[in-house]
Amino acid sequence: MSAKPIHWVVHMNHRNRAVSWLFAVAIFSVYFLEHGQAWTMWVAMGLQFLVYPHVVYWRARRATNPLLAEIQNMLLDSFCFGVWSALLGFPLWIMGLLVLCGCMNLAAFRGTVGIVQALVAAIGGAALVWALGAQAPFAPDTSLTVSLMSLLSLAIYLAMFGRSTHRRTVVLNDTRVKLRQSEQALQAQLEAVQSLQGKLTEQANRDPLTGLYNRRYLNDTLQREFDRCARDAAPVSVLLVDLDHFKQINDRFGHRMGDEVLCRVSELLLQRLRTSDLCCRYGGEEFLIFLPDVDVEVALERAEQWRQLIEAQHWEVDGQVFGVTLSIGVASHPTARTAPATLIELADQALYRAKTDGRNRICVASSDGDALEVNDGGQDLSAEMALRLRSSAS
Repeated sequence: MSAKPIHWVVHMNHRNRAVSWLFAVAIFSVYFLEHGQAWTMWVAMGLQFLVYPHVVYWRARRATNPLLAEIQNMLLDSFCFGVWSALLGFPLWIMGLLVLCGCMNLAAFRGTVGIVQALVAAIGGAALVWALGAQAPFAPDTSLTVSLMSLLSLAIYLAMFGRSTHRRTVVLNDTRVKLRQSEQALQAQLEAVQSLQGKLTEQANRDPLTGLYNRRYLNDTLQREFDRCARDAAPVSVLLVDLDHFKQINDRFGHRMGDEVLCRVSELLLQRLRTSDLCCRYGGEEFLIFLPDVDVEVALERAEQWRQLIEAQHWEVDGQVFGVTLSIGVASHPTARTAPATLIELADQALYRAKTDGRNRICVASSDGDALEVNDGGQDLSAEMALRLRSSAS
């Protein structure tokens, strides 16, 4: 079983105590020799500055909350410093060194609150000595040797404290840089995933051959568009477009040429679309065009434009020139207050009529479901004809 990891604060303070408090032993030893302290004070000094650091380190290592235990240890340090200050008669250099170091330690982890706690603990230690009547006579002065040793010890302690702070700052900065880099990498991965998701969604909604939207996208979108037009009481029109005798193209010239024809027809259909229009591949050689805000008259005119555009195209294979024609079924509703499936069904009936009547023509579905022939492929659709047909459909 692996040992419990040591909290970095516990480890750092143990190192600081074990090293810096050796200077305290030297200062106290000189001071004791100068003032002829009793052997009990020498024993107490040894226990405080040589044994105590390892005892509190052992306690913090085994605590449930090592950081909290170490903060309690630092408070105990300040309390002990207050006791020693009173026992020695408050020598300024020694007392200043001890109390200042105690305040610095707690300030590093608790800020201003830590300084106040350290001062309160030191005052509490001194008060306890006074309450027990064990205080030494007030003697703030120290010899030059003790003062210089205290000053040197304070400088070394400050250097050690600054070094530890610098190391933690460097580690913290490196951690922040790594976190920032990880965050940037995760953001890049997220953007890549979102981009891939968008591409996959687009692929799922597109016909792989023609690039037009497929029936899945149509099913997800059409009802929403109908609802929008219905709120505005705007007309909608649906065109079902079928390539005439497309099977013969596949049989005579191969499926590769058939695919080329489908792609070219798709491009031509897209060229005449508005941004609000929708064109999808509805079946093998069948296309559905949804025209929002378009009444039957305009729908018929646009259907005729597409019919003529495709009829004018020609392909050549091994010296054989051929073309394709369109049969188109048109269905329209003046306010879009109908189910999309109903309008598509009417357009399909009109398309069936166009194909059975000879192909290369446009038929419009009337309100009673009958398909009325509009254009037989030989003449342009006139505005008068379109208007008359719309009147018949109403």
